Amino acid sequence: MDVAVADLAFHQKLGRLIEKLGDSDFWPALARLLAGVATFDTWVVLLFQAEQPPRILADHAANLAAADLFADYRARLYRIDPFYAFSQHAPATGLYRLDDVAPDSFRDTEYFRQYFSRNVGADELQFLLPIAGQGILSLSLGSRRRFSDAEVGACQLFSPWLLPLMGKAIQFDGQLAEQLQHNPAERQTRLEDALRQRGEPHLTEREVQVALLILAGHSTKAIARELGISLDTAKVHRRNLYAKLGVTHQAGLFLLFSAPSGSGL
Repeated sequence: MDVAVADLAFHQKLGRLIEKLGDSDFWPALARLLAGVATFDTWVVLLFQAEQPPRILADHAANLAAADLFADYRARLYRIDPFYAFSQHAPATGLYRLDDVAPDSFRDTEYFRQYFSRNVGADELQFLLPIAGQGILSLSLGSRRRFSDAEVGACQLFSPWLLPLMGKAIQFDGQLAEQLQHNPAERQTRLEDALRQRGEPHLTEREVQVALLILAGHSTKAIARELGISLDTAKVHRRNLYAKLGVTHQAGLFLLFSAPSGSGL
């Protein structure tokens, strides 16, 4: 069997990466390895858990996201992140692209224009790994341009060894494992409570669900399909929640949703 010099160099890098398991430089080293096959501008390691803000486990020092915007993401905006929503439906282990998980009108939302495009970019890839009893581990790569098919294919080629290695990295991080064991999922989020209380009269449970789907970029037809209701019923819920919140369109809803605590939601 012939082995190319390039193959030997890759296996050396992989060996050095494995040696870093349990070390604080593991995730940056993994990002550097991936940079050899795909061009990305930001990376972040997250743990998605049910009804909780995602945990930020590691991220790029030169991340595009400003500190306050990243705080806003964990405070409330994560609820309309398509990858967070996707993570709540028990996804299979694998590599996913933004277009694979985003709602049909995601790129037309205020969230995409005001937050995602500024802090993630034009495209995103995530390696997703379910961790039993803990949530969904994600390695996210963000790019100012769309990833090419070749880049996606190369990342897909890495997935069979990369995803299990991500799981090992969590196991080797004893401090994180201890924290996760004592962090049960909350049944209700403060965000939903705030959204529910903001309406006058208060929003119903169904109206809260519709509001979150609108913010995530679902069309009225997609909302009806997602909730198993008729198109006319979805339209009524949308009209009623807009009236209760005093807004007339999705942009106004986003402004309420993204307002700092005390000035809106």
